[in-house]
Amino acid sequence: MSLDVNKLRGSSKLANLSEYVEISEGTWPENLSGHVFIVAPFNRESDTHLFTGEGVIVRWDLKSENGKVKVNSKKLKTWDSLWYSSLLPIIKLFPKKFFPARTGFWGISEIANTAIVNMGGRLILTADAGRYWEADPNTLETLTPIGRFDEHIVSVPLSFFPMVANTAHPFYDEEVEELITCELKTTPRKENFVVDMTSAPYITRWDGEGTLKHWELAGTVLDGTPHTAIVTEKLIMIPDMPFQTGIAMLLGLKIPPRKAYPKTQMYIVKREDLKTNKETVPSRLVTFGGDSYHFVCNYRHIDNEIRFVTVQQGTISLTEAIEPGDVKHFSGESYPKECYGLPWMFAFDPGVLRKVVINEDAQLISEEVFIHPGWYTTVLYTADPRELKEKTGYSAIYQVYGGFHQDLVCRRQYMSFRDHGTRFFTDEQLPEEDLPCVLAKLPTDLNWEELTEKLKIEQQANPDTHLSELGRELLDFYVCPKGHLLDSIQFIPQEKGYIFISVVTPTGSEIWLFAADCLKQGPIAKINLSKKIDFGFTLHSEYFERLSERKSTYKVNRLASALGSLTKVPYEFFLNPRSDIVNRKVR
Repeated sequence: MSLDVNKLRGSSKLANLSEYVEISEGTWPENLSGHVFIVAPFNRESDTHLFTGEGVIVRWDLKSENGKVKVNSKKLKTWDSLWYSSLLPIIKLFPKKFFPARTGFWGISEIANTAIVNMGGRLILTADAGRYWEADPNTLETLTPIGRFDEHIVSVPLSFFPMVANTAHPFYDEEVEELITCELKTTPRKENFVVDMTSAPYITRWDGEGTLKHWELAGTVLDGTPHTAIVTEKLIMIPDMPFQTGIAMLLGLKIPPRKAYPKTQMYIVKREDLKTNKETVPSRLVTFGGDSYHFVCNYRHIDNEIRFVTVQQGTISLTEAIEPGDVKHFSGESYPKECYGLPWMFAFDPGVLRKVVINEDAQLISEEVFIHPGWYTTVLYTADPRELKEKTGYSAIYQVYGGFHQDLVCRRQYMSFRDHGTRFFTDEQLPEEDLPCVLAKLPTDLNWEELTEKLKIEQQANPDTHLSELGRELLDFYVCPKGHLLDSIQFIPQEKGYIFISVVTPTGSEIWLFAADCLKQGPIAKINLSKKIDFGFTLHSEYFERLSERKSTYKVNRLASALGSLTKVPYEFFLNPRSDIVNRKVR
């Protein structure tokens, strides 16, 4: 295989680490400061999905000392480890995997392992299922879950720990000092209740101290899940994305939900309509092409228009993973055991970035698609956070492309997406060899349709040029060596900017630092961790300019919340009117 899949699973040492590591290559900027937080799943031998296992927090202190930088990590202490220990003797009796959550006798595990939010200096860990959790950014100790179960919109009222389906990417609006997110109340689809579910979405706001406040989007039903809450100065936008769930999947049965709608549907709410005395809020729908997973959206409106970039990929599914019995699609060979649990995260279609403009009345103004014929699998991304609230908005998106890896596309994955409506290439157009990982800067002021066309012309005129190298005169990008996979990526907003990125290499984990204005020169500094610890495949990250002492006294009693869910949650889920849930008093 072009990637050593064993390197994607993190070492258990990651769960509790504090040490200085040497800069192995290049020069680390002397004036670099601040902290980068990364979250990773805690990988255990019996976990059959790469992304299961509660979150591990990794903090990098960027100020170097004598040619070294400090790395700290600690495992989040939700209920997941307790579950794992108590169920270990009979673990085979329960579903082997369900992502983005793990089900068992006690209900839904809370993993909080997907993304990080800097909430005014407070460190919040998130996932697409389960409550958010707060940790101390200084000590990395777990402090509290966010909200009692009966404060949330419960999706499925299971046992002690009901399922709270939400979004891994809430938005903290520092202007109003509120965390804005979305929660879902799930019901089986009437025409196919065993296989598929639909969800009523609720916008949820939290001021960091009181109870959560909810508004249902009137008459709105999602086929999938949001994964991202998109917020501007005037609007909250909830996308309907292809992270789908069914009762069969919850029970661990191999019956997939129906295929997602092959476009992005986005529900738009005016923030001024979120009245404290209202239970519902109207929404408007806008639809545009492609399967969207992540968004980079300007906070300020420009000429009453909302402008954003959406990261798209039509031939992956993170809820599915390679299992025993699967075969490699392109060769027909069986998979070795070390591949089991690896998500369908590598695509067999080029990655897509789509620049979209809509107006405040939810009308689609324009969309431009960028496709590079040699850049496959859009993975994680970053942008300059200093530009979020600038009047001109983001100037560029820095995108990681995970590459094309024929051996990591299984037959079930191919059969699920071979006729997907968002595919751009036919099977005949797929490359005959694996393609490497790429880090690219895409300026937003370029015309992406014209850029895509120029790449096509260049490819035709230069058939001997390696596919991944096309566009050297058009764009700033870096092509990784074979066997390397770029991973968690974070823009460091100092001077002209730096790109901090974790890398899975054939020998272990590394950290690479790029100058944001010149990716093509390669990393200006590297930290080699292979002899100390393997981080494996990590997920999203966040930058903190400084660490400060926690001033809040907010804390939820975990045991009381779990016990209370046995009585309050089923009653509210099945019997209570909506008003009893959305109109709770805020302390």
